[in-house]
Amino acid sequence: MTIEHVSNTSPHGKVINSSHVEGDQSHIKMKKEERSVYEKIDSVDISKEARNLEQTIANMKTRMDEMSDVRVAKMEEVRAKLRDGFYDRPEVIEQVAEKVIDAFTVKK
Repeated sequence: MTIEHVSNTSPHGKVINSSHVEGDQSHIKMKKEERSVYEKIDSVDISKEARNLEQTIANMKTRMDEMSDVRVAKMEEVRAKLRDGFYDRPEVIEQVAEKVIDAFTVKK
């Protein structure tokens, strides 16, 4: 084996074709350059309007969750008052009647 053969031999005992390695390195470099071009192309921009809409939807969902809990609690309170006869008292009936009249009265 000549010195030229030793320098072109891999540690595993196989002969390396140095021109083939150089060709592979230029191919790898080219792929790397192409990759950076693709990385610049492959991007997603979310508009300000879309981000605002996403935030608005999240806020509405939070409010809806809070409202449903409040409404359930309120309904339980009303049911308890109905069972206890709270709404059967004359002063409560009068207050409710006044509020109904106010709701249907046209205000000028």
